[in-house]
Amino acid sequence: MVKFCPECGGSLNFDTITKNFICRGCGLYAPREKFEELHEKINTDDRKNRSDDYLDWWQSSKKDKKNDH
Repeated sequence: MVKFCPECGGSLNFDTITKNFICRGCGLYAPREKFEELHEKINTDDRKNRSDDYLDWWQSSKKDKKNDH
């Protein structure tokens, strides 16, 4: 279930006539499926960024790792 806007984090209202969600913050207007797609894309991007950051850290030298702490 979609609870918040993937663009701005604002709360969503459901329009019963058009069966679309409307963001109170930024005005994004789309069906539930589109909001779920956007949420999934954001989650996938976040996971990829975290794994890329970890990989960069892991591949750095031990000296660099000690300096990070």
